Amino acid sequence: MATFGERIAEYGAWRRALSGAVQRYGDWLDDAGLSDAASRARIERIVERLAKERISIAFVAEFSRGKSELINAIFFADRGQRILPSAAGRTTMCPTELMYDRSRPSSLRLLPIETRLRDLTVSELREQDPEWREIPIDPEDPAGLAAALASVRETVAVDAAQAALLGLHDENDPDSAARPDAQGRVEVPRWRHAIVNYPHPLLELGLVVIDTPGLNAIGAEPELTLKLIPGADAVLFVLAADAGVTRSDIEVWREHISASHKSGRFVVLNKIDGLWDGLKDEVQLQIEIARQVGSVAHTLGLPNDRIYPVSAQKALVARVNRDPLLLKRSRMSDLEYALGRELVPQQRAIAREHASREFEALHAQVGATLGARRRAAIEQLFELGGLRGKNRGVMDHMAARIRRERDEFDRSLRQLQGLRAVLARHSQTLGEAVGGESLRRHVRQAREALRSSSFSTGLRSGMNALIGAVRADFERASQLVDEVATLMSAMYRSFSAEHGLSLGNPALYSMRRFHAELDRIDQLQRRQFGAITLATTSQQVLMRRFFESVASRLRELEEIADREIQAWLRTVMSPIETQVREHQAQLRQRLDAVRRVLEANDSLESRIHEIERQRAEVEQRIALAAEFALQVRELLAETTGVAEVAAD
Repeated sequence: MATFGERIAEYGAWRRALSGAVQRYGDWLDDAGLSDAASRARIERIVERLAKERISIAFVAEFSRGKSELINAIFFADRGQRILPSAAGRTTMCPTELMYDRSRPSSLRLLPIETRLRDLTVSELREQDPEWREIPIDPEDPAGLAAALASVRETVAVDAAQAALLGLHDENDPDSAARPDAQGRVEVPRWRHAIVNYPHPLLELGLVVIDTPGLNAIGAEPELTLKLIPGADAVLFVLAADAGVTRSDIEVWREHISASHKSGRFVVLNKIDGLWDGLKDEVQLQIEIARQVGSVAHTLGLPNDRIYPVSAQKALVARVNRDPLLLKRSRMSDLEYALGRELVPQQRAIAREHASREFEALHAQVGATLGARRRAAIEQLFELGGLRGKNRGVMDHMAARIRRERDEFDRSLRQLQGLRAVLARHSQTLGEAVGGESLRRHVRQAREALRSSSFSTGLRSGMNALIGAVRADFERASQLVDEVATLMSAMYRSFSAEHGLSLGNPALYSMRRFHAELDRIDQLQRRQFGAITLATTSQQVLMRRFFESVASRLRELEEIADREIQAWLRTVMSPIETQVREHQAQLRQRLDAVRRVLEANDSLESRIHEIERQRAEVEQRIALAAEFALQVRELLAETTGVAEVAAD
């Protein structure tokens, strides 16, 4: 039974092997003279995406559920001590990402809480190094790492008005956890966000761990609800056996997990060691655990087998002390096995689907080019073979026929020139629809509406106006994409029918997932702010911050859409451009062969021999293309395990 770590390692090895096979295929295309800018771009996209593939896991819980201890037990037990702070009360005061980026030094980066006073999201500040406090980390010093990570617990006292401007205190909310002390000061987190860049073996393989604070902090940082939690590949929702499912637990589940994750969600019932009171025998203990599992499953509307009872603290102790019996009793292996069984194959399937789609399109284009060369060689052999024993008049007639074919093909190229002009116009219009200037205009207008009112109608109208304007942009882009697809389909059919090109059907592009993300954002803002009538200072701050997070997320979506659409436009043109160049070259070669025979520069037999040599070379390249493609396809077909393919 493979552990979670072993599954991650297998996945990393598979990605490296697949990337190597794709690169070897690309190198062979270069050596064989079969590559062009479009094919090289495809190879680069496949390799780059495989290198950047990440598996992200978000740990979500209210405070005192043992979430940080769970992360310690799963990822850091080999360090021989606790790495993330874990104690009674709140230990994670700000969202913390654990990852590894080879381009940066090992460190803990901390974003000051004061940055919340500006209309800038964490995403916008992420690459602005001067905004962060950076603490170097020695990967060989676990104690130093633990000491650095203790910073995420730090708080600072500010006056109530400042806390309200930070969006961390609402004097009208009786349930607010942040209450002023006798001096009117409120304790707030010192840091807004933390990023740990650490060369842990699993983090080096692309795993990203997101440790989130409790409900109040989740609601106060919209980027968590808009991006980090919904974007995670798996969410571990942590409950405590000694607390059951509280009202705030249910709110976290319904608002931030159940609504955004229909798959990849794991409910962890932690602290089952609290039931080990020494008075129950093992059977009674298992019955009690099963009862609590059933109660949690019923409350959350899940089957019992989606609830994983564990003791993170005992699992950590067992691993540090190498106690297999205690580890078994902690039941941590059941959770880790489930993560490896479900999460890794899911991510592998996504990576496989993308790589397969890109590679098969590339290989089909290579096959079409080589097939055209094979057909051209056969046709030339047939033409030249038919000239044996024929007089000059027959040769002149053949040369004239080839010239007519060439002239007819050249005339049809005017259609292609017209198509290029149409695509250029559509590309420009698409750039305007999903480009930066259009969104900047929408954001300016919506921001003015937000700032001009403290009433819910004005606040919501600004948000609705922004989402509606972007939705209209996406609908316009979808319409233009459909027009391009229809135009390209007609052009593919025309050139295939009239000139015998093997073009098949053009690749399609869909904006569906962008519309779905807009719907999710719209639903989220309606749930969060729909009931507000007159916004307090802290609510206005939160709505403004939510708006800026939405604007930032929409910028990301439009940048992705623009980049993908431009790549798609190049992709749909590439097959027809490649085969047109190939057809032109073959027509020139056929005409040149007949001309050289007519001018007695070549004997007919020597020319036939040369074409036969070229045909043999094409057949060899077809076989080599199939051999290199087979290496890629065998890796794509693998489902479990991976055998490293040695680089040539």
